[in-house]
Amino acid sequence: MALAVEETGSGPPVVFVHGTATDRAVWRETLGELGGGARAIVYDRRAYGASGAPEPYGGTTVGEQADDLAELIAALDAAPALLVGHELGALACLDLMLRQPRLARGAVLIEPSMLWLSRGGPDTLSALREVVERAAFESGAPAAVAAFLEAVDGPRAVQRLGPDRAAVSPRAFAADLAASASWPAGRRELARIELPVTVVSGTSSSPVRREAAAALARLLPNAELVEVGAGHLAHVEAPGEVAAAIARAL
Repeated sequence: MALAVEETGSGPPVVFVHGTATDRAVWRETLGELGGGARAIVYDRRAYGASGAPEPYGGTTVGEQADDLAELIAALDAAPALLVGHELGALACLDLMLRQPRLARGAVLIEPSMLWLSRGGPDTLSALREVVERAAFESGAPAAVAAFLEAVDGPRAVQRLGPDRAAVSPRAFAADLAASASWPAGRRELARIELPVTVVSGTSSSPVRREAAAALARLLPNAELVEVGAGHLAHVEAPGEVAAAIARAL
């Protein structure tokens, strides 16, 4: 299975792992702000963009995504890399740091998919599932992707991304939906991650996601919480602030 990869710049390696319903192009603004002072590596997770996936491909797990990430870092001789992940991609980064810490030097994690850390998380996930299923039933798979983006980042999410970046593979999107729940790690496992982590949260993101991000920063032994003026897609809306967090982590 081949993963589509792009590299820019030179210096310490930084590997970017996108979330659900986006592909590697979602990092465009952040890479522009980061400049060429790092070896920036972006890739499409399996089935997204130009990346392949095994057949049949109907679902994935956090562990599977972390294994892909680990294999990529090893193949590119990029260890130890700073990991930058959003949403499900952030969970893959955490899993890699837990199981293969030698491959990482630390991480910048943008609102990881860990709503179980918030009291309102279960209700939020239930409502999100209902919105996506209704859109898929009434208007098809592309509408389900748009409904997901607007549910997690507000009514302007699709407009903010633009039509080229909002039109992702429905198969990859569907495979991601149950992945967060597949991760067996809990509070005890998180407390074992000693690498430095910056948890990024958007000040205009939903209270549930902000609460979960803050809770994660408290659980990790060597973490800080950074709040930026943005929503859930902080790396698109406030790329300068996200790039600054990455630069500090380097």
